[in-house]
Amino acid sequence: MGRAIFDDIKPPEENVNNDDTASTADHSIRNVAPLETQERETRRAKRAERRRVPEVFEGTSATKQSSARGIIAKYGVWTLAVVVLALALSVVGFVFIGKTTISIVPKQDTVTLSSNIVYTAYQEAEDGELQYTLITYTTEATETITATGSETVEEKASGKIIVYNNHSSAPQRLIKNTRFEALNGEIYRVRNSIVVPGKKSDGTPGAIEITVYADKAGEGQNMTAIGSKFTIPGLKGDPRYDTFHAELSEPIIGGFVGKRAIVDEDVLNATQTQLRGQLRDAATAATQERLSDTMVFFGESSLFTSFESAPVTYTDDNEALVREIMYSQAVVFDENELARTLATAALATPNEGEILIDNPDALSMTIVNKDGVDIKNDALIQFTFEGRADLTWQVDTESLKQDLVGKNSEALNTIMSGYPGIKSAQATIRPFWKNEFPSETDGISVELNPVN
Repeated sequence: MGRAIFDDIKPPEENVNNDDTASTADHSIRNVAPLETQERETRRAKRAERRRVPEVFEGTSATKQSSARGIIAKYGVWTLAVVVLALALSVVGFVFIGKTTISIVPKQDTVTLSSNIVYTAYQEAEDGELQYTLITYTTEATETITATGSETVEEKASGKIIVYNNHSSAPQRLIKNTRFEALNGEIYRVRNSIVVPGKKSDGTPGAIEITVYADKAGEGQNMTAIGSKFTIPGLKGDPRYDTFHAELSEPIIGGFVGKRAIVDEDVLNATQTQLRGQLRDAATAATQERLSDTMVFFGESSLFTSFESAPVTYTDDNEALVREIMYSQAVVFDENELARTLATAALATPNEGEILIDNPDALSMTIVNKDGVDIKNDALIQFTFEGRADLTWQVDTESLKQDLVGKNSEALNTIMSGYPGIKSAQATIRPFWKNEFPSETDGISVELNPVN
């Protein structure tokens, strides 16, 4: 390529006499005065400032900053790739591999219970009747109080014996104040009537532990030899005399005649009341702990208790030990049977199937004439409920899965009809192109989704 010749640029001619020419000469690059050194340094610094790359991290050189940005860019891309891959695999697993799921809404109902309806339950129920079960519990509590004086007293000893029925398989009642005679001729009595269970099918005698009291006051009636035998004089001439007997299970003690410290009667009564309250709470808690998953218990309202005040014992340091013994029987129900009873009473046509009460704590139970009920011996009890009971019908999910295995998806509604506890159900089958349920129950998941 030839050289470009710039022959149209000429230095201006000097002509100091021509004003126009002089004006042009003032703007010629030849007439531009050179910058001072300080000004040049200032402008150079400003240009360098405009070209400088901003520091990303304080105290990091430009080279290190560039390296950091490279690492972030490099691993950021890989991280994004891993996340996208994980999401893709999750979608594939859900759509193509995931379990078949049956979502079920169980049947539910709420019934309002009125105290105007009286229910009846039986110890030995027949078909269609509600049965109750008794959970028995015995415990005691003690408290030490200060004696307030002394007096001459006569105390009868007391302790525990076990009465055995080897007569028949039928329970046998012994009346109030039944006598038990020790081998030395001393007489002890039971203060309340008792029922001795019948002997078992394997021949084991029926047995019950009771408290007996000496017929006379004094230390001579104390007995400590565990296993000592007793007969029942009142059965003489009856075949049961030879088939009933008793044995000492806890020492008979407390017999005393003489001068001894005493306690204030009001203080004693208040202490006994306090101890009985503690024992009721203990019986309620103990019953709750012994309930099975299928039982329901309504607390102290369905608890029968009786108390025995043991003789007050005194120590040498002028203190008295107060001891209260409690015997309790708690009425409990099978939850499904009770729920079925409530549903039958409150609903016109309750669905078949097993039912559970979702909120038994919301119900208040009252036993009719509770003080007059002999809970150990009576054959039935009557009671009322107040409150709102939430009932949920149960679904046997394992049987449902068995019934669905290998079936066409269209069979779901037909199979559901055999489960009265199901209100509605929806199946999601995986992979999506299949129209039948898996061939193994492990491939089917059942979810229960109550409305409440």
